[in-house]
Amino acid sequence: MLFATKQRKLITILFIVFTVFFGYTLSKTTFSHNLDDFFDKKEPVFQFNKQFFSQFKKDTSQQAMIGIKSKTKLNYAFFLKLDSITSQLERIENVTNVYSISNQKLALFSSLGTIPYSVLRLENDSLFNQTYRELGTLPDIKSKFISDNEFSTLIYLSLNDTSGIEEIKTLKNKIDSVLEPYSFKETHFINDDFTSYLITEKLKKDSLRLVLISLGLIILILIYFFQSVVGVIIPFIIIISSVVWVMGTISLFNISLNVLTIAIPVIVGVISLSDVIHIISRYSEEKTGDKFQKIIATKKDILRAIILTTVTTSVGFLTLSSSNIPVFIEFSIFTAVGVIYAFIIAYFMLPVLLFYTKKITLNKTLNKITPKKITPKITSIISVILIVICVLGILKVKNNNYMYEDINANDKASHSFAFMENEFYGIRELKVTISLQDSNKTIYDYTVIQEINQLEEFIEKEYNATIEMGIATRLKQFNRARNGGDSEFYILPKDEKEYRKTRNKVLKFGKKIQLNSLVSANKKATYIGAKTKDNGSYETRKLNKKLRKFVAENLPNISINLAGVTFIIDETNVHVTQAMIFSLLGIIIFIMILISLIFKSLLVGIVSLLPNILPLLAITSVVGWFDLGMNIATTIVYTIAFGIAVDDTIHFLSRYKIEREKPISNHQAIINTMRTSGGAILLTTLILVFGFGVLIFSDFYANFITGLLVCVGLVVALICDLYLLPVMLLWVKKD
Repeated sequence: MLFATKQRKLITILFIVFTVFFGYTLSKTTFSHNLDDFFDKKEPVFQFNKQFFSQFKKDTSQQAMIGIKSKTKLNYAFFLKLDSITSQLERIENVTNVYSISNQKLALFSSLGTIPYSVLRLENDSLFNQTYRELGTLPDIKSKFISDNEFSTLIYLSLNDTSGIEEIKTLKNKIDSVLEPYSFKETHFINDDFTSYLITEKLKKDSLRLVLISLGLIILILIYFFQSVVGVIIPFIIIISSVVWVMGTISLFNISLNVLTIAIPVIVGVISLSDVIHIISRYSEEKTGDKFQKIIATKKDILRAIILTTVTTSVGFLTLSSSNIPVFIEFSIFTAVGVIYAFIIAYFMLPVLLFYTKKITLNKTLNKITPKKITPKITSIISVILIVICVLGILKVKNNNYMYEDINANDKASHSFAFMENEFYGIRELKVTISLQDSNKTIYDYTVIQEINQLEEFIEKEYNATIEMGIATRLKQFNRARNGGDSEFYILPKDEKEYRKTRNKVLKFGKKIQLNSLVSANKKATYIGAKTKDNGSYETRKLNKKLRKFVAENLPNISINLAGVTFIIDETNVHVTQAMIFSLLGIIIFIMILISLIFKSLLVGIVSLLPNILPLLAITSVVGWFDLGMNIATTIVYTIAFGIAVDDTIHFLSRYKIEREKPISNHQAIINTMRTSGGAILLTTLILVFGFGVLIFSDFYANFITGLLVCVGLVVALICDLYLLPVMLLWVKKD
């Protein structure tokens, strides 16, 4: 710090050069939303999923859906409009196929050959009413096109393979033009690439809004407590430059921002302010007018503490990189880099800025609200009550996550997911892989297909699922076609001879119905694909356990595994949560040892743990009491909260060590520490709470949870540092 002050011109030039450089690279920032980046590709579940589905031919065509909700119950007039819309959609460029209930055809197999017939007859009102009533006897068809309440319908589109996001956006506009004249209550365009585009656009708007809100709140706090323009400008130079440096570094490595890394500017910004407040606070305590002497005194008292807080916070964030999940690795590394940048800028540039400014004084309000008494009895009672409440809340914690947490948000993507969840079969994917126990059998053996049929029926009933892909379902559809389309024959033939006739029909039309996408080439493996309502992974795991038990007890010819994107996400949440808890335990022990070595006292190291473990217990209890669900989003909070909370403890203990070296009592040393470092800790916590609190206003649930729980942790950490820690130091350090 003294070197920076003496070489202030050189430091200023270097600072400007680096800031301009990172500012230039910042202009190349990109945004993305790639679901694959949230997977641990080394996980056995991911590897199994990849290996198993490599046996089947993939449908590479782009798919899209159009959801339409009517103002009234679906009727003949509506389906006439739907038929017209379907015809118009078929003429749109890049649309290869359109499937709606109005053009849906089934087949009859007869001696004359294959006879197609329309599911709905729209020639007149009488024929429509008759066929619409009969549609209720075709659950495999109706559930895919008509909602249970009969207010909504779905249209399925197959798109040109080469359709990129620009073509899809153009297609969306053309579809809107087709639908606009009909004035439906709701219309939705659902496509994976378009959804990713919407989320990316939402990321951009959300990041800008959060940064502006955060800066505004911090400005107001600084104005109030420093009551000078300089007192606002200096911290802001450090904050803005820290954010510019880290975001510029991310752009420099051509890494796109996502729903997780978008929070880095807020996190780095408020953390950088913590060092600034402690340095300015200590600097302003010196009464001498010699600025070099003030810098020397500040360095002597504060340097060890800010180095230690930088190390502990960085190491805390880096523990997230052990998950092998790309977005976690990026988040942990660049947040740690941002914390280090904040230290470098504060250490070198802040003394230069302070050298060129007049004296900065803190508002007397801060001194008034900082506690000045040690209250052992009251603190002990409150601490015990808090621990009991935390334990009761922790007992309620469930590992739970939803496929799309922001389903109630006010944006197009969320509205579309809500439409599918509320009106149709849901948004949670269910895939069950099927392999044979006996290598001499094939999927098409009568005993095997009967068991697969039982499995499909179990899934439909217990999961309340809609089967999208299933070989037993295909066979039942063909059996119905062989028997005049009679819905009573939507079953597996009870006679093996009749079954072989149906099976032969399926094999004959195998290419047309893309059977190789459902049954492996060696006929030894298949899978069931379904969609269900998203009741969360906690309830789904119960059903999964029930499913495995059913198969083990009733279906001896087949073995199953759960697979698919949703299952991988659920398992990743469980594994990452467990791994992060163990990593956090490791970092807690590491920091305890580090503090013990720095202060040359194992007792001080142990004492430092409780004020930093209690905030974690408080966060966990909030998760339990409010049923927020333990998952990746909540797990990240522990690292952030602990890394920041321990900073205040370190600053408190560092000042306490200085006070203990004076010829005063232990009690007085604690009181002096509370009066000096206590004020800085209070102010930094206030700023951190407001800084992280802006995440509560995020459009993304993960950011909302992060902001809420970090604020809870920081408030509890502040109370522990200013009330519980002094009591503990009073007990363990006698005069």
